Amino acid sequence: MGPSCRWRALALALALALDETELRDLRAQHGLGADVVDELARFYEFKAYGGVELDKIQLTPAEFQRAVESDAFFLVVVSGLEAGTVPVTVLIILEPLKHLPYRTSGNVLVSGIRGAQSLVYPFESSEQASS
Repeated sequence: MGPSCRWRALALALALALDETELRDLRAQHGLGADVVDELARFYEFKAYGGVELDKIQLTPAEFQRAVESDAFFLVVVSGLEAGTVPVTVLIILEPLKHLPYRTSGNVLVSGIRGAQSLVYPFESSEQASS
């Protein structure tokens, strides 16, 4: 797994208590509609933010197609990646198109991220943990 994908794999591995070796980076394979796949053929699309996550996220046509076709498609939203903004949080939304309103227009805009039923994994920063 390449170093640029390492933080994604690490965030997902920590949140789901997986070993990073159980994840495979798909980003070099264009058109697959996901960033990572695990050993059980579950697909994960990552959206990352330095501060607070946006409530609307665009999916590419390939990501939308993967979400439509797969019952094992997860939208993973990681926020707080810039030090000193907000705590790092990982939101994992299973089958987002079944639970979030969306509209298509080239890319697909899904909304309601902040209020979606999701698994939420807040992480304490090292500064907060030592206080």
